[in-house]
Parts: sequence; structure tokens; C-alpha cells
Amino acid sequence: MQSRVDKLFCFSYFCFMKYHFFNPEHDLALATFSPYFIPPRSARQMAVELSPLPAWWASAGDVVCVDAPEAIRCWAENEALCLPGVEWGRKDRLPSEAMVKPWGWNPLLVRQLQNAGVGDALLPDADSLCRMRDAAHRRHAVELLAWLRSEASVVGREWRDWLCGTSVCCTDEAGIVSCLTAWPDALLKAPWSGSGKGLRRGRGGYVPPLVGWCRRLLREQGGVIVEPVYNKVYDFAMEFESDGEGQVVYKGLSCFLTNGRGAYVGNRVVAEEEHLRWLSSYVPLPLWQALRDELARWLSRAIGCIYRGPLGVDMMLCRVEGRETLCVHPCVEVNLRCTMGWVAMSLARMIASGKEARFAIDYCAAEGELWHKHCADRQACPARTAGGKLTAGYMPLTPVASYTHYRAALWVV
Repeated sequence: MQSRVDKLFCFSYFCFMKYHFFNPEHDLALATFSPYFIPPRSARQMAVELSPLPAWWASAGDVVCVDAPEAIRCWAENEALCLPGVEWGRKDRLPSEAMVKPWGWNPLLVRQLQNAGVGDALLPDADSLCRMRDAAHRRHAVELLAWLRSEASVVGREWRDWLCGTSVCCTDEAGIVSCLTAWPDALLKAPWSGSGKGLRRGRGGYVPPLVGWCRRLLREQGGVIVEPVYNKVYDFAMEFESDGEGQVVYKGLSCFLTNGRGAYVGNRVVAEEEHLRWLSSYVPLPLWQALRDELARWLSRAIGCIYRGPLGVDMMLCRVEGRETLCVHPCVEVNLRCTMGWVAMSLARMIASGKEARFAIDYCAAEGELWHKHCADRQACPARTAGGKLTAGYMPLTPVASYTHYRAALWVV
């Protein structure tokens, strides 16, 4: 019998108009798992102000759902942006047959789409949502990491000396205490949480307020992920796409920046060939190829029939004591949703050959501050193009006004 997730996407996924929906509160909504979850004000504001972002990876004829289509259309025309022929639609008014491509699926989004008019037949039911949520649990990243480093995988057998990384999914306080004893400097993670959130350092041992935080997670989410802190040098990821019918395929590399708390702050935007040149200067290219293929096989088995859409596996290059070369941590996270790395891959088509860009999401708390930064960037680094490609300068990817606090932008260097 065909599953509901199969019914959701199998007909016309690649043929019909798609409605893109940017819901950056997805990870928080997935953790809460309630259709009545109210995201923090900052997440709601980001969803509104960055709602046009999917236009940069949508296909010609697709619809990008925003709060104010006319204002967005006016912005795009005034900026003379090279958007790929997308249409603009309202978030709160959709046709019943709309095929929605969100940032990520969760009960809150399903309720929003139902209220906007989308028919239930095109939305995941409760069972499908539960299976997708379970697949997004961080314990699967723990299992994948262990498998990659084991004799059961080609990577583990042939490239063991190039790999590092270990993590444990603890389901009781005794397990947490044992890990913190073994790793005096540890990182603790919630099973489900937003990017850069749901993390705690365990330097001081199992003491308050860490104890209270762990007990709440054990009670509400059933576990805590614990891993040692690594001497990280670079963050990168492999981006994949699942067809929902059992096959997950590799789409490209992404290199990104994080702050001291582990939150995403930007991406390097270059062609795949340049990413490969960069990575192969630190690790053998056959290791990347083996890792790419092993991940595609494991993900196809684990989530290929549960989830359809983009996903990313976050990795690190780390320094390990006693080694001159860097080691690969092959699975820090598995993000079962669209990722900023996926966005950066899509943006690479806009950059002139031989050039490099930085993609970033900016936030300014004070009203007007972002507008002043936007104006200063335009004056100091005006965008330049040649042959329809960006060759230099700054280009905003979402509207910036005196009242906005978030922007997505490219800086070509």
C-alpha cells in the first residue's frame, strides 16, 4: 500500500508548479511538535522579512509565498534582480491543490497551510509527521557516525586513521554523568532543537544549572546527546536530496561559518569544483568520494522512503593531537530539511567564473541599524555584473527597509 508521504509527493513533484514556503522556525516547531506552537517573536520576524529567499532556488513559474506579494514584486522590479521567473503569492491564501515545498515539515506548518486553503490530500498526515520527526532525532546522527567509523562501512575500513568523532545518546542521568567524567570538556545537545540552540557546554561537570536543563530534556524529549569538544578548524557539509521513494543522491559540498555558540553565520559561495579543490588540500579526494557514497547509501536506507526534499550532513575538519594532517569528523548533524548550504549551492550559479562570494544572514536589533548598514554596503561595494553574473560587490537577496531587522545578502570578493 502506498504511504501517505508517497501520496503527498509522488505525482507531479517534478512537473507542476510548486509553492515555496520559508519557515525558519521549523526546528523549534519540530521540537515542540504542536500545531498550536507559537514561535518566538524573532523567528516570526525572520519568517516575514526573509520570506522571499526561496526565489533564489525556485524554478521558473514556481510561486514563492510571502506576506505582501505586491511589496515584494515592487522590490524585485526596482532592484532589477535576476530572479528566475518566479511568481509571488500570499502565505495565507493558497489554492487547494498547491504542492508546497517548505523549508521543513512540522505540525505548525501543516495547520497554517490548512488555514490557507491547501487540501489535506496534499499535506502529510499525523503518522507521516511523526516518522519525519523521529528521523530528525539526533540519535540517528549518533548511529550514523558510529557506523561510518566501524568496519561495517568502506570509510571505516579504509580511512579509519583519517576520521575522528564520537557521541552518545544518553537516556538517563547516569549515562550523562559517565560521559562528562570521560570528557571533561563536552558538548550536550537536545534531541531536537534549532540551529545553534539546544546546546550546552559541560566543562564544570554535572552541576546546576546543567542538571536542570538535562532533566527537562530527559523528561520532555527522552534523551541528551553528549560528545567531546573537538579542536575544530573548518565546518563543512554534504548536501543531498531524497526522492521519497528510497533514493538519496549527493548534490554538492557547502562550507559554512559558525559563531562561538555554534550558530550559523554565513556560507562560502563558489562552484563545486572550487569546494573540491579546497577540501582535497586537506584530505585525500578518494576519502571524500567514499564518504559521499556511503552517506548516500545509509541515508537511502534510513530516510529515503520517509522524507522527500533537501537535507544536509554537517561535518568538521579537526586537529587531533599527534597528527600533522587534519581529520574528518564525518557526521556532526543530519538536517532533515532545507539548509543554508543548499541555498549557497543555488546561489553559486549567479557568481562569475573564478569569483567567490559570501552568503550571510544579518540581524540588527535596533530599528534603522540594518538600513544604515545596507546603504553603507551599497556605497562602499556596489554590485557589478558581466554576462549576467555577479563579478563584485554587495547584493541584498531580500528587501531591506528602515524597519527591517533581518537581511540575506551576497558579498562577492
